[in-house]
This record gives sequence, C-alpha cells and structure tokens, in this order.
Amino acid sequence: MDTNSYNRYSRWLHWLIAGLILFMIFLGWRLDPKDPHALNLFFWHKSVGILILLLSLARIGVRLAYKAPPEPPMPKWQAVAAKALHVLFYVAMIGMPLTGWAMVSTSAREIPFFGLSWPHMPFVPVSADMENPVHEFFEFFHKLGAKILIYGMIPLHVLAALKHQFVDKDSLFERMVPGLKSKPVVNWRWIVPLGVVLLAVGLAEGIYRGGPQKAGHTPVESSPPAMASAAAETVSSALADSSSVTSESASSSSSAAAVTEWAVDKTASKIAFSTTFQGEAINGGFSAYTAAIAFDPAQLARSHVKVTIDLASVASGDNDRDGTLKGDSFFNVAATPKAVFEAKSFSKTDATHFVAHGKLTLHGVTKAQELPFMLTIKNGVADMKGTATLDRTVFGVGSGDYAATDAIPAKVKVDITIKAKAQPQK
Repeated sequence: MDTNSYNRYSRWLHWLIAGLILFMIFLGWRLDPKDPHALNLFFWHKSVGILILLLSLARIGVRLAYKAPPEPPMPKWQAVAAKALHVLFYVAMIGMPLTGWAMVSTSAREIPFFGLSWPHMPFVPVSADMENPVHEFFEFFHKLGAKILIYGMIPLHVLAALKHQFVDKDSLFERMVPGLKSKPVVNWRWIVPLGVVLLAVGLAEGIYRGGPQKAGHTPVESSPPAMASAAAETVSSALADSSSVTSESASSSSSAAAVTEWAVDKTASKIAFSTTFQGEAINGGFSAYTAAIAFDPAQLARSHVKVTIDLASVASGDNDRDGTLKGDSFFNVAATPKAVFEAKSFSKTDATHFVAHGKLTLHGVTKAQELPFMLTIKNGVADMKGTATLDRTVFGVGSGDYAATDAIPAKVKVDITIKAKAQPQK
C-alpha cells in the first residue's frame, strides 16, 4: 500500500459516501412536493439516508483501525481548518441521518429501507399531529444541517482540494486517489472524482424521470394507500356513474324501446383518485374493471349501471405502497377482492348534466353513493366526465393507525373520464 494514501477500504467508503450525498442533493433539487410521485422519491431519500448512516459508521471504524497517511506540509491554520472541516463532515454524515430518522419516527408509518422496514428510533414519541413539536425540532436541525452541508462544507472541501492540487501542487489529493499527481494536469485518475459526480447526477435523474413507479420503497407511508383505497372507492362509484349505463335495465321492459347499451373504450378512459398525505399529493387509479352499462338520457327510469372493480389492480406509482393498499388495513383484497357500484336511479340537471344515485360496496361495507357527471353523445360515441368525493372512513378504509384524518383526509377525490361506444340493438 502507498503510505501516502489512505487504505483501500477508507478510499472506497469515502467515494461511495460522497456519491450518495451528491445523489441526495441532486435528487432533492429536482423534487417537487406537488409531483404525484413525490412520495416515492421521499422513499429513496429515506432509504439512502439510512445507508449513508451505516456506511459512515463503517468509515469511522475503518478510520480507527487504520492509521491515516501523513499530511503534506501546510500552514498551521490550514491544518487546523482541515481537521475541523473533517470533524464537521463526520458530524453531518451521522447527524443528518439521525435527525431524519428521529423525524420520521414521530409518525406511526413504517420507515422504508430498500423494500425492508427500518425500526423506529427508540424513545421518540409517536404522534399523528403534523404540528408535533418533537417532529418540528428534528426537522429544523435536519434542514439546517442540509443547508450548511450544501452551501458551506461541500464547496469548501472541493475548493480546498483543488487548491492543494493546482496551486500548492502537493500530494494531498493522492491520499484519496493514489497516483493523481499535480503534474501532468491531465491524468486518467480524474475519472474517480468526476465519475462519482456524473454517476450521482445520472442516478438521481434516472430515478426522477423513470423511477417513481418502480422506486417501490415502502411503506407505511401506507397512509397513502389508505387514501388510495378511499379513492378507490370513489373511483368505483365514479366509474360506475361514468359508465352509468347498464345492460340489465335494457331488458327490464320488453314493451318499451330498448335502452342503449355501451361498451367502454378503456384505452381512452381513466378512473383516477387523488388525495394527500401530510400535504404530499398522492394519485392513482384502477386498471381492471367490468362495466355493464345501459343508459339513455330519455329513459332514465330504465337506465342501469353496474361496475365491478378489481381492487388488486390498484396503482399509485409505488409497488410497495400498492401492496400495503391491498392489505388488511385498507382494501383487504384477500377477503374482499372487488368493489361494486350499482345505480338504478338517475336524475337530470340539464341537457348534459346528470347524477347517478347508487350504492357502493367496498371493504365489506355498502353505503349510498352519488356521482354527478357530464355526458355528451355524438355519432354513437359517449363522452362522460364525473367527479365524486368519497369518505373513506365510512367504509373502514384506513383502519388502526391509519384511521386518523389529520395526515390522511377523510375525503378522497375521484375523477372519471369515460369514452364508450353504443352497441347494436339486439
């Protein structure tokens, strides 16, 4: 081993931790809390934060086990400043994850760690109140540490390293990149620091653009699931209404003109729900459903719609959250795999606006549910848009720790867009 360099384990950990910290920064800069996939990115943030904590503890252990290489000659004030900055880095690499861990431990939600569940920090009080003073205390120091790290420590560390390399022309950089001498300036070993930066940017950008749906990290952020489930209910009702037309009614009276039956074009239709979790937007929908629709604006009394939604098809942008959503506290797909909305009564407010009056069965509970919708029919094609608000609590969706409505609103919004084609009369 080169005695002027740190041992290989220290060097690997140094660059790995540096890359992960830069990844967190670049991902954070692109993160918009209003983004429907923002929660998934927070899952990445939490998982990587815990990983940085573990790697930092390993880095300290290696540092204690192996003697550091000698420092190049420099003024005393620079040596003191360098040691102080390194100490601050260790404080930040340990303190930032710890304050973040403590912050999320104030909630009953699970803490994600790359698909696993990380334990809550002991002795941290759990509260469903977003104004929890303990949460705010740790959040303040977490944010303060981030600002100091991003706008102070990292720029100073990089500038100092470049000064030693290009101005002082000493061997300081070689301590972490053996062979990266000040001369010649062009050296293939620059691939190490530059590669770390580019890789961090690339991973952050890749996850931001294509990872939200696959990020799958967990949780209990499962509250979102609760919302999603609530939404699902709304969705079902919405869908139903949107489909607001059932074939069963069509045959109810043989003496009257048959009620038009409709086939939904699922490629041009959407059943979506939206809610929030601690102020963060959650959006999702259902891809699998069947709709028996018989609807005629001139024969509302004979119109009928029945929509059955496969709750296992729920998608909210995160595989782990969807799994939680299907669990016992929310949809309980194993026991009640379907949500059913059925409407046999419709009212008309004007030429294009209607209301479906039906019942929604979800999570083993059946309740009355209405869906206002707008409908236009042209050349045998119907376009329907409806919005409904569903109270998830009346269906028992979001039970136990997720029953509270301060972090997860009781009301979930469902937006339905349906395009359907009239079927030939039988």
